[in-house]
Amino acid sequence: MKSPNPPYSEEFFNFHTLCDAVFQKDMAQARLILEDQSQCLFQREEPSWEAMMVFLTSMNRSLYNYILYRTSLSLYQCCAENGKIIHKCRNKEEFFALAERILATYCSKLDAGCTHCSCRYIARAKAYIDWNLDKRLSLEEVAAQVYISKAYLSELFTSHTGTSFSAYVTERRMQRAKQLLMNTKMSIQDIGQACGFYSSAYFSTVFTKRFGLSPRRYRVTHDTTLPA
Repeated sequence: MKSPNPPYSEEFFNFHTLCDAVFQKDMAQARLILEDQSQCLFQREEPSWEAMMVFLTSMNRSLYNYILYRTSLSLYQCCAENGKIIHKCRNKEEFFALAERILATYCSKLDAGCTHCSCRYIARAKAYIDWNLDKRLSLEEVAAQVYISKAYLSELFTSHTGTSFSAYVTERRMQRAKQLLMNTKMSIQDIGQACGFYSSAYFSTVFTKRFGLSPRRYRVTHDTTLPA
């Protein structure tokens, strides 16, 4: 027996592209996507109230879930408030007015909420990195420790530090190595391992490229443990 066709098409449920635009806080692009995707509603002169409710409700929940997944930021109050106004939609003009209001609300809440959350995530990630500079640190591992996706953590490092995750970790290793060379009697090999380098040759190459001196030469010219 052939199964009946679903009452609504994919456009009523798949809002990934729209969510991407809202997440980037690009309202102009979000409006264009909304206009294109909602054409499924307006194939007839006047869409049904039920169809508009299904579309707006699905869009509202998709935005909430997308933001929660990407940032761990729960905008449940925003989602609930939007749900209360959706039923007021009676025609095409009201549909677009309410839809744009929902998009704008998420953009605003996302901007305010992510500023606080992103600072907290970055601080926790930096602390974890500093505590584990002797280990092989990966973006995926650090993201798991702060409970966000690796893609989002990568975005945060770029926006907050102006550099990539891997470049930040390397710089922290270099700064740690510099301090150990100046203030301890540890061997060059032990310092390299304490900073996450398991090859002395590679440690020397990276250090020389960063500071213009080999680790051994840097120690000779900067050793604070030598008598004055």
